[in-house]
Amino acid sequence: MKHVVRVLLISLFATSLLTAQRPIMRSESALTLGKGNVHAGVGVEYFRKSISPAPEFPQSVWRVFVLAWHQGVADNVNFDLDWLGGLSGKTSNGKEVFDWGDLTISTKITFFRERENTPAVGIRNSVKLPNTTYFPTRLGSNQMDFHTHLLLSKQFSNFETRLNVSFSIVGNPEMIGIQDDVYGFDAGIITPLSEGMKFFAELVGFTGYEAHNSKLVGRYGFLYELENYQWGFHGSFRASGDNVDYGNSFEGSENWSLGLTLVRSLTLDFLE
Repeated sequence: MKHVVRVLLISLFATSLLTAQRPIMRSESALTLGKGNVHAGVGVEYFRKSISPAPEFPQSVWRVFVLAWHQGVADNVNFDLDWLGGLSGKTSNGKEVFDWGDLTISTKITFFRERENTPAVGIRNSVKLPNTTYFPTRLGSNQMDFHTHLLLSKQFSNFETRLNVSFSIVGNPEMIGIQDDVYGFDAGIITPLSEGMKFFAELVGFTGYEAHNSKLVGRYGFLYELENYQWGFHGSFRASGDNVDYGNSFEGSENWSLGLTLVRSLTLDFLE
């Protein structure tokens, strides 16, 4: 019965992709959307580990109805909402667990537009709210986290490059009042394949919460644009690191993942 419900949820997702996703790429452009412009979307993702660190930890998880609303509130300022949707996981001993995902609130500011010999420069600050519990599902940390990204991006004749350098303050889900500093980077490239079709590849790396579990993840995908809509198919594979999570399940600890998203671009005329 649970498998039937899962299939129905995914089928419903496939027929109602009209509004709102988390960014398909982890590496952010330094450019904002512009006042009144919105990117809204919805997505579904599947994450898998070949080895779970302990029997009670999820070995696989579906993220269903991953939602986002990214809005330009000024010419150089974005206000972004990203929600991980419903999380349906399965442990290595076959137990199924469920929880609702975390909501992340972000602002992005473009400080300098790109010029012929210099990239665009911006900054993105994010707060992850403690919406997902740690016990007993291990699908989230039940902690508030803070992230700051320095954003660089440059458009060349036939491809775009992105580089983000980040600093995060992440709460420890097992010890009250304990936090860890995490440093990371995201580097990506986007290139057109044909009219309306693009390919992207990127590397996402961050220092571990402990000395032994820093991670490096490769991500890739295809973007297809049709009028005001953009379909995205993406996947990931872990290049280095282990399966150990720190509360946010499968953030870099997966062996591989796949996802499907749809983004719609629209303009809110009353904000112009």
